[in-house]
Amino acid sequence: MRVLAIGAHPDDVEFQIGGTLAKYSKQGSEIYIAVATNGNIGSFRMSKEEIAEVRHKEARKAADLIGAHLIWMNFEDEFLIDTPKSRLKFIDTVRIAKPDIVFAHEPYNDYNPDHDMVGYLAFIARINAAIKLIETDNPPIQKVPALFYYSTLTFGNFIPEYYVDITDAFELKKKMFLCHDSQQGDWCKDAFGVKYLDMLESQARLAASQAGTPGCEYAEVLKLCKSWPTIAGAYKLLP
Repeated sequence: MRVLAIGAHPDDVEFQIGGTLAKYSKQGSEIYIAVATNGNIGSFRMSKEEIAEVRHKEARKAADLIGAHLIWMNFEDEFLIDTPKSRLKFIDTVRIAKPDIVFAHEPYNDYNPDHDMVGYLAFIARINAAIKLIETDNPPIQKVPALFYYSTLTFGNFIPEYYVDITDAFELKKKMFLCHDSQQGDWCKDAFGVKYLDMLESQARLAASQAGTPGCEYAEVLKLCKSWPTIAGAYKLLP
């Protein structure tokens, strides 16, 4: 299979569906991780240019752990908006990956505007990537992929439909997330008063308790985009 996961910021994908991607990797799937913004406001100590460079290296290190291709879109952090440029970039990203399945934030159901916009642009790109008269660097895809939305932070208003048991992949998920070292210290703890690694673990345990599967200690949650064209049996594409 070919798998594309799109996140608004470096570490979003690892936090929300890193375990699912690790399972795909173990099964031999070809994985693409696309990061929309460069994280260039995520530091109290570094300049925008410095933190963007650091976060790019961290994202590549995390992707390398599961042999994933990294697509670095390089939009400004917290200023991702719907423009011809951003639409074309997302369309071309889908064309690069040629995915059977796409994962993204759920549009307009999150605390962060970049998250919302990624979900919306992924929704647009999913179909438009197949349209020949929309020109990008890469050729149109031959089939429209299934699109799944992954959870908001601590679920929020997100209503899960599918659960992926990541018990056997949880340690690798943590390693992927911890590659984003610049977000583990003063930035997240001092700015938001939370330790994201603790939140990552508690969210995965909560999902497992909801799944109710014997032996499942950690899980990730997903929701299928049901807009036309519907992909029959799309849930069977999940690992």
